[in-house]
Amino acid sequence: MRWCMVSLILLLAACSDRTAAPIRPDALSVGINRDIFVGTSRAINTQGEYGIGRASSLSLLQATVSIPPDRSIGTVSDGFEKPKPERDFVLARMTEYEGASRFAASLKKDIAAKSDAQQEVTVFVHGFNNSFSDAIFRMAQLGHDLELPGAQVSYAWPSRGNPLGYEYDRDSALFARDGLAELLQIVKSAGRPNIILVAHSMGSALVMETLRQLEIAQPGWVGENIQGIILMSPDINVDVFRSQFRYLKTVPDPFVVFVSRKDAVLRLSSRLRGEKNQLGNIENANDVSDLPITIVDVTAFSDRKSGNHFIAGGSPALIQLLRRSEDLDREFLRGRNGNTVVVPGQRRIVRRVTEIDLVPLPSESR
Repeated sequence: MRWCMVSLILLLAACSDRTAAPIRPDALSVGINRDIFVGTSRAINTQGEYGIGRASSLSLLQATVSIPPDRSIGTVSDGFEKPKPERDFVLARMTEYEGASRFAASLKKDIAAKSDAQQEVTVFVHGFNNSFSDAIFRMAQLGHDLELPGAQVSYAWPSRGNPLGYEYDRDSALFARDGLAELLQIVKSAGRPNIILVAHSMGSALVMETLRQLEIAQPGWVGENIQGIILMSPDINVDVFRSQFRYLKTVPDPFVVFVSRKDAVLRLSSRLRGEKNQLGNIENANDVSDLPITIVDVTAFSDRKSGNHFIAGGSPALIQLLRRSEDLDREFLRGRNGNTVVVPGQRRIVRRVTEIDLVPLPSESR
């Protein structure tokens, strides 16, 4: 057990201390540019950057990320304080908005420029051990690799960005609920687009707490304003998830949870708590079989860099599979057959939950 903990900490530490986020305008002519709207509850540090501190108010920005032209799918390379545009993800431009109305107007303009079929916004909430730039780069990577339609927004809550900062991050996730609630309301005001809320790891706990908070304040708000929810490797106790879920008056459809029994990070998280599993590494859907959600088991895929903790965003085989399915094959995820392309795997209905075991395409490596 001790060796497993040391190995995992070393794995996470390989990408720690990622606070530098220089702006490199020259990168605009090098890589593939992707605009990401950003809401952050991080405070500005003494270096003038969004650091690990917790801000009393939400900051709203727009970033242009330069994605290196010759990179492997599923990867994010960060050059820290000395990024190389030919190799790394780079912040090429950053615009700060003075208020919510200007942010919403810019987002609305971005949405309006897209086709009617792309009138949606993906809001991404990162997990434990992430820097400010990590949150933006990961949204850019997911948007690019998964070919997500519509506009993309990243919520950068104040994670310490250090593998030893788990308790700090857990407190910060609770602190960041108000900021996320405000951001979601601002996004909805930008022409009332369809919102797809995507979260990873500890960010899933933040999302569920925020949705619970919104429902208590305005019953029915989530069902009326959030079209779909996707939780990837959620670091949430199953009992806690159930208690949060019961506040949802109307459940967004689809409501998808990606799980893997090979997730080393969640295995450690569970053991530290004295639990068998977290939601993101449950062995089957029996524990949540009374909930109208979809469990997508991606144990057949691998992402060794993350300890199989971010397979949905880091496994080239799974990414290729998902982006071949139109609109993430939502009819399949909802448990219905239709005219969409069905992804390879098995689907079972257990009471109210749909359980899907995905497998790689024969031509794809894991």
